[in-house]
Amino acid sequence: MARPRKTQQIDIRTRAIAETIRLLDEKAATAITLSEVATAVGCRAPALYTHFANKDALLRAVHDAGFRMMLEEKLALAAHHDGDAFARLREGGHAYLRFAFERSGLYRLMFSPPPLVVTDESPFATDAGAACLAALRAAVRGCQAEGYLPAEDDAQTAFTLWSAVHGAASLVLQDRAPVADRAGARAAAMATVDMLMGFISATRRPLS
Repeated sequence: MARPRKTQQIDIRTRAIAETIRLLDEKAATAITLSEVATAVGCRAPALYTHFANKDALLRAVHDAGFRMMLEEKLALAAHHDGDAFARLREGGHAYLRFAFERSGLYRLMFSPPPLVVTDESPFATDAGAACLAALRAAVRGCQAEGYLPAEDDAQTAFTLWSAVHGAASLVLQDRAPVADRAGARAAAMATVDMLMGFISATRRPLS
């Protein structure tokens, strides 16, 4: 029996997504070429076209993979803090910021993709993106069940929290935070989550 060719031994699609995520830490999405992705994967560039119609299709797959990674982290946190919705919401905010800081290139692609990668869709139009938002809304409702945020709309609250934390992350990644150094800016962003949770804590009402 003939031995399989090297490209048949490689999970090209999975490797291409992983290598593109790595390359995003080094350069902008628009600067990445299929040739260098193929080299990193260990295949010829034409082999990528079996899995991706063009570079935009590859970047779209990476974009969607980013939201799946974020969702997996949210679900792991939810399981770890099962029974403590307040802690789940707080640690979810911290984890979101760590994701943005540790995978800054991927995060930028997820929320500010090149025009042809994601046309006019909201980041939450994908299944994984919608699930990330649903997980945040579930954490908000969990807090409400424990007496926090009485009578507040969970969807509006989730939007407000995501907007605030995303804004903090974006300011840090763009070096626009009003703090002298990057470490201080990241600490200030983390403190933003703690301040938001302090506001939420103050809304708690005794359960009847």
